Amino acid sequence: MSKSAPITISSEDLRQQVEDLQDRLIPDAIWEEAEPYARHKLDLYRERYPEVDNYDDRYLVLLTSDVVNETEFSRATLAAFRSAGAALQS
Repeated sequence: MSKSAPITISSEDLRQQVEDLQDRLIPDAIWEEAEPYARHKLDLYRERYPEVDNYDDRYLVLLTSDVVNETEFSRATLAAFRSAGAALQS
C-alpha cells in the first residue's frame, strides 16, 4: 500500500492542469497516448516505491506533462527519420 494520497484527479482536470502548466493546448492524439501512459507509469512507481509519500495528483500533473513532451519528441524524431529514409530511397 502506497503512503501517497490516492489519485483522484479526473482526466479533464488533469488535461487542464497540464495545459496550464505548458501554457498551450495539447492535441487530442498526443493526449490520448500520453495520459494513459502517465497514469500507468505512476501506478508502477506507487507499487515499486510504496514508502514515497508524494506520488499524488500533483505529481501526476508533472509526470503527464513530461510524458506529453516525450511523446511529441518521439513522434517528431520518427517523422524525421522516415523523411530522411524516404529521401535516401529517391
